[in-house]
Amino acid sequence: MLLPAIQRFYAYNTWATEQIFSTYAGLTPDQFNAAVVPGQPPLRDTLVHLCAAQRVHLDWWNGTLSGADSWARPFAPEDSPNFEAVRAFWHTLAGDTAAFVATRASDADLERILTRTTDEREIERPLWESMLHVVNHGTQHRSETALMLTALGYSPGDLDLR
Repeated sequence: MLLPAIQRFYAYNTWATEQIFSTYAGLTPDQFNAAVVPGQPPLRDTLVHLCAAQRVHLDWWNGTLSGADSWARPFAPEDSPNFEAVRAFWHTLAGDTAAFVATRASDADLERILTRTTDEREIERPLWESMLHVVNHGTQHRSETALMLTALGYSPGDLDLR
């Protein structure tokens, strides 16, 4: 039962993020790099953070990097200076994530315990919990970007699970 839920939420995560990227296509470079809402980073920085967080987790989950090495990897917004660069980052990440999700074979695979050390403490959690965290994290930052886009006159529309 857990595997179909993970598959469904990752399909949603990809669809909703694509909706955001489709809306961004109408922005000028100045709008894309502007801080639209007081107290929030610029649109570009929020999207880079959304993608970087998913990349960090994916590289941990699939064993490309250890938890510590994955978390230590920097993702500076300046490394993705424009919309096209951030979208390319997302498209590569979305493909890599879809491939990972597609290779999960069972609920037992999702129960695998992941371990990482952060701030001098060790964290252990099952893969499924970490995967749901990333979807939830994406929802938060898509909501923030949706607010910013709407303030600029480019609402992404309904992003609810369909």
